[in-house]
Amino acid sequence: METGFRHVEPTKYRPRLLHVKGRKRVRVSEVELSYKSLNSGDAFILDNGTTLYQWHGSKVGVSEKGKATQLSSAIHDEREGKAKVVVVDEGREPEEFWKVLGEKGPIAAAVPDDQEAVFKGEKKLFRLTDSSGKLESKQVGEGKIHKSALDSNDVFILDNGAEVFAWIGAKASVQERKKALQYAQDYLQHAKRPPQVPISRVLEGGENEVFNASFD
Repeated sequence: METGFRHVEPTKYRPRLLHVKGRKRVRVSEVELSYKSLNSGDAFILDNGTTLYQWHGSKVGVSEKGKATQLSSAIHDEREGKAKVVVVDEGREPEEFWKVLGEKGPIAAAVPDDQEAVFKGEKKLFRLTDSSGKLESKQVGEGKIHKSALDSNDVFILDNGAEVFAWIGAKASVQERKKALQYAQDYLQHAKRPPQVPISRVLEGGENEVFNASFD
Protein backbone atom coordinates (compact mmCIF):
# COMPACT_ATOMS: atom_id res chain seq x y z
CA MET A 1 0.00 0.00 0.00
CA GLU A 2 1.45 3.32 -1.07
CA THR A 3 0.99 6.47 0.98
CA GLY A 4 -0.29 9.49 -0.93
CA PHE A 5 0.63 13.18 -0.74
CA ARG A 6 1.73 12.88 2.86
CA HIS A 7 4.38 10.17 2.84
CA VAL A 8 4.60 8.96 6.42
CA GLU A 9 8.02 8.88 8.03
CA PRO A 10 7.90 7.52 11.60
CA THR A 11 10.20 10.21 12.99
CA LYS A 12 7.96 12.99 11.62
CA TYR A 13 4.59 11.44 12.32
CA ARG A 14 1.85 13.43 14.04
CA PRO A 15 0.99 11.74 17.37
CA ARG A 16 -2.58 10.46 17.43
CA LEU A 17 -4.85 8.32 19.58
CA LEU A 18 -7.06 5.67 17.98
CA HIS A 19 -10.07 4.32 19.89
CA VAL A 20 -11.02 0.66 19.34
CA LYS A 21 -14.52 -0.10 20.61
CA GLY A 22 -17.31 -2.66 20.23
CA ARG A 23 -17.94 -6.31 21.07
CA LYS A 24 -19.99 -7.40 18.03
CA ARG A 25 -19.16 -4.51 15.71
CA VAL A 26 -15.67 -3.25 16.46
CA ARG A 27 -15.07 0.29 15.24
CA VAL A 28 -11.99 2.49 15.10
CA SER A 29 -11.95 6.28 15.35
CA GLU A 30 -9.42 8.98 16.11
CA VAL A 31 -10.07 10.80 19.39
CA GLU A 32 -8.52 13.70 21.28
CA LEU A 33 -4.89 13.12 22.20
CA SER A 34 -5.47 13.17 25.95
CA TYR A 35 -5.76 10.84 28.94
CA LYS A 36 -9.36 12.03 29.13
CA SER A 37 -10.16 10.00 26.02
CA LEU A 38 -9.17 6.71 27.66
CA ASN A 39 -11.65 4.45 29.41
CA SER A 40 -11.32 1.09 31.15
CA GLY A 41 -13.65 -0.77 28.80
CA ASP A 42 -11.87 -0.30 25.49
CA ALA A 43 -8.56 -0.58 23.65
CA PHE A 44 -6.57 2.33 22.28
CA ILE A 45 -3.55 2.74 20.03
CA LEU A 46 -1.31 5.66 20.91
CA ASP A 47 0.60 6.27 17.69
CA ASN A 48 3.84 8.15 18.28
CA GLY A 49 5.42 7.35 14.94
CA THR A 50 8.39 5.29 16.10
CA THR A 51 6.40 3.60 18.85
CA LEU A 52 2.85 2.24 18.83
CA TYR A 53 1.43 1.86 22.34
CA GLN A 54 -1.40 -0.68 22.25
CA TRP A 55 -3.26 0.15 25.46
CA HIS A 56 -5.82 -2.21 27.03
CA GLY A 57 -8.33 -1.00 29.60
CA SER A 58 -8.84 -3.25 32.63
CA LYS A 59 -12.26 -4.34 31.31
CA VAL A 60 -11.46 -4.49 27.58
CA GLY A 61 -13.14 -7.22 25.52
CA VAL A 62 -11.42 -10.01 23.59
CA SER A 63 -12.68 -8.71 20.23
CA GLU A 64 -11.37 -5.22 20.95
CA LYS A 65 -7.96 -6.61 21.91
CA GLY A 66 -7.91 -8.62 18.71
CA LYS A 67 -8.78 -5.66 16.52
CA ALA A 68 -6.20 -3.46 18.25
CA THR A 69 -3.56 -6.12 17.61
CA GLN A 70 -4.50 -6.28 13.92
CA LEU A 71 -4.32 -2.52 13.53
CA SER A 72 -1.01 -2.22 15.37
CA SER A 73 0.45 -4.93 13.16
CA ALA A 74 -0.87 -3.29 9.99
CA ILE A 75 0.54 0.14 10.89
CA HIS A 76 3.84 -1.49 11.82
CA ASP A 77 3.98 -3.21 8.42
CA GLU A 78 3.08 0.00 6.56
CA ARG A 79 6.12 1.67 8.13
CA GLU A 80 8.34 -1.20 7.03
CA GLY A 81 9.06 -2.30 10.58
CA LYS A 82 10.46 1.08 11.63
CA ALA A 83 7.91 1.43 14.43
CA LYS A 84 7.85 -0.92 17.41
CA VAL A 85 4.64 -2.09 19.07
CA VAL A 86 4.43 -1.93 22.88
CA VAL A 87 1.44 -3.57 24.58
CA VAL A 88 0.40 -1.68 27.71
CA ASP A 89 -2.17 -2.73 30.30
CA GLU A 90 -4.08 -0.15 32.34
CA GLY A 91 -2.10 0.78 35.44
CA ARG A 92 1.25 -0.30 33.98
CA GLU A 93 1.91 2.58 31.58
CA PRO A 94 5.52 3.71 31.04
CA GLU A 95 6.35 7.38 31.65
CA GLU A 96 6.79 8.00 27.92
CA PHE A 97 3.17 6.97 27.34
CA TRP A 98 1.90 9.85 29.47
CA LYS A 99 4.36 12.30 27.93
CA VAL A 100 2.89 11.62 24.47
CA LEU A 101 -0.63 12.18 25.84
CA GLY A 102 0.46 15.45 27.42
CA GLU A 103 -0.12 14.55 31.06
CA LYS A 104 -1.16 11.72 33.36
CA GLY A 105 -4.68 11.58 34.75
CA PRO A 106 -7.46 9.30 36.01
CA ILE A 107 -8.95 6.75 33.61
CA ALA A 108 -12.69 7.00 32.99
CA ALA A 109 -14.99 4.06 33.68
CA ALA A 110 -16.01 1.70 30.88
CA VAL A 111 -18.56 3.10 28.42
CA PRO A 112 -21.54 0.80 27.56
CA ASP A 113 -21.13 -0.91 24.19
CA ASP A 114 -24.67 0.02 23.13
CA GLN A 115 -23.59 3.62 22.64
CA GLU A 116 -23.01 3.10 18.91
CA ALA A 117 -23.78 6.77 18.29
CA VAL A 118 -20.14 7.48 19.12
CA PHE A 119 -19.22 6.07 15.72
CA LYS A 120 -22.31 6.80 13.65
CA GLY A 121 -21.64 8.95 10.63
CA GLU A 122 -17.86 8.91 10.96
CA LYS A 123 -17.29 6.73 7.92
CA LYS A 124 -18.05 8.03 4.43
CA LEU A 125 -17.57 6.48 1.01
CA PHE A 126 -17.35 8.38 -2.29
CA ARG A 127 -17.25 7.03 -5.84
CA LEU A 128 -15.03 8.64 -8.46
CA THR A 129 -16.04 7.64 -12.01
CA ASP A 130 -15.85 8.90 -15.58
CA SER A 131 -18.39 6.41 -16.97
CA SER A 132 -20.53 9.33 -18.22
CA GLY A 133 -17.60 10.83 -20.12
CA LYS A 134 -16.97 13.35 -17.36
CA LEU A 135 -15.08 12.68 -14.14
CA GLU A 136 -17.55 12.94 -11.27
CA SER A 137 -17.55 12.17 -7.56
CA LYS A 138 -20.57 11.42 -5.40
CA GLN A 139 -21.17 10.01 -1.93
CA VAL A 140 -22.41 6.41 -1.99
CA GLY A 141 -22.27 5.43 1.66
CA GLU A 142 -22.14 6.67 5.24
CA GLY A 143 -22.00 5.01 8.64
CA LYS A 144 -22.38 1.28 8.12
CA ILE A 145 -20.48 0.43 4.92
CA HIS A 146 -19.76 -3.00 3.44
CA LYS A 147 -16.76 -3.76 1.28
CA SER A 148 -19.13 -5.09 -1.39
CA ALA A 149 -19.91 -1.43 -2.19
CA LEU A 150 -16.57 -1.20 -4.00
CA ASP A 151 -16.52 -1.67 -7.80
CA SER A 152 -13.42 -2.69 -9.76
CA ASN A 153 -14.35 -0.29 -12.57
CA ASP A 154 -13.93 2.87 -10.50
CA VAL A 155 -12.05 4.65 -7.72
CA PHE A 156 -13.48 5.07 -4.22
CA ILE A 157 -12.54 7.53 -1.49
CA LEU A 158 -13.09 6.10 2.00
CA ASP A 159 -12.95 8.22 5.17
CA ASN A 160 -12.94 5.87 8.16
CA GLY A 161 -12.68 8.64 10.74
CA ALA A 162 -8.96 8.18 11.38
CA GLU A 163 -7.59 8.35 7.84
CA VAL A 164 -8.64 8.60 4.21
CA PHE A 165 -8.06 5.96 1.55
CA ALA A 166 -8.09 6.29 -2.24
CA TRP A 167 -8.98 2.77 -3.40
CA ILE A 168 -8.09 2.06 -7.04
CA GLY A 169 -10.20 -0.57 -8.76
CA ALA A 170 -8.36 -3.02 -11.03
CA LYS A 171 -10.33 -1.80 -14.06
CA ALA A 172 -10.33 1.91 -13.20
CA SER A 173 -9.59 4.24 -16.11
CA VAL A 174 -6.32 6.13 -16.49
CA GLN A 175 -8.03 9.41 -15.60
CA GLU A 176 -9.63 7.94 -12.48
CA ARG A 177 -6.31 6.54 -11.31
CA LYS A 178 -4.52 9.81 -12.00
CA LYS A 179 -7.02 11.94 -10.08
CA ALA A 180 -7.65 9.61 -7.12
CA LEU A 181 -5.25 11.21 -4.65
CA GLN A 182 -6.17 14.73 -5.73
CA TYR A 183 -9.84 14.05 -5.02
CA ALA A 184 -8.94 12.54 -1.65
CA GLN A 185 -7.01 15.67 -0.74
CA ASP A 186 -9.81 17.92 -1.99
CA TYR A 187 -12.26 15.96 0.15
CA LEU A 188 -10.25 16.71 3.30
CA GLN A 189 -10.40 20.42 2.55
CA HIS A 190 -14.11 20.54 1.68
CA ALA A 191 -15.06 18.36 4.68
CA LYS A 192 -12.93 20.58 6.93
CA ARG A 193 -11.05 17.54 8.23
CA PRO A 194 -7.69 18.16 9.94
CA PRO A 195 -4.97 18.60 7.29
CA GLN A 196 -2.77 16.09 9.14
CA VAL A 197 -5.17 13.20 8.44
CA PRO A 198 -3.16 10.58 6.49
CA ILE A 199 -4.13 9.82 2.88
CA SER A 200 -3.26 6.39 1.53
CA ARG A 201 -3.47 4.98 -1.98
CA VAL A 202 -4.74 1.38 -2.03
CA LEU A 203 -4.74 -0.89 -5.07
CA GLU A 204 -7.44 -3.54 -5.44
CA GLY A 205 -6.01 -6.84 -4.26
CA GLY A 206 -3.35 -5.13 -2.13
CA GLU A 207 -5.56 -4.03 0.77
CA ASN A 208 -4.23 -4.46 4.30
CA GLU A 209 -5.82 -4.83 7.74
CA VAL A 210 -6.18 -1.09 8.34
CA PHE A 211 -8.27 -0.70 5.19
CA ASN A 212 -10.27 -3.90 5.61
CA ALA A 213 -11.06 -3.10 9.24
CA SER A 214 -12.91 0.02 8.11
CA PHE A 215 -15.82 -2.00 6.72
CA ASP A 216 -18.72 -3.68 8.54
